[in-house]
Amino acid sequence: MDSLSRYTWKNRVLVLFARSDDPKLVQQIAELETRKAALADRDMVVLAVGDGRLRSLHGDGAGIDWQALKAEAMVGGDAFEAVLVGKDGGIKLRSFEVVADDALFDLVDSMPMRRAGKR
Repeated sequence: MDSLSRYTWKNRVLVLFARSDDPKLVQQIAELETRKAALADRDMVVLAVGDGRLRSLHGDGAGIDWQALKAEAMVGGDAFEAVLVGKDGGIKLRSFEVVADDALFDLVDSMPMRRAGKR
């Protein structure tokens, strides 16, 4: 995920791919809107890619090439897809359904770098 290389070893990045009017995207954003402190605590950046653009939902996404990001994540079409990229740059989760905030945070909290940082 070369498009996200500036986040490597610093942030986890959740990328939401979908049209802005996709009900799953709307629901996923609503799930995360009230959890900004939890996102920050886990060093997370949240980006939305769709409608020919990239939007930063949490953190800074300026200057990221949305087309390259979509190709690198191997996302085709406009259907909803959530991709979580770990601090090491690897894909840790790919979901075609809305990811519950607790499930997302439990996954992040189980990651070795997160556990090491909590000590």
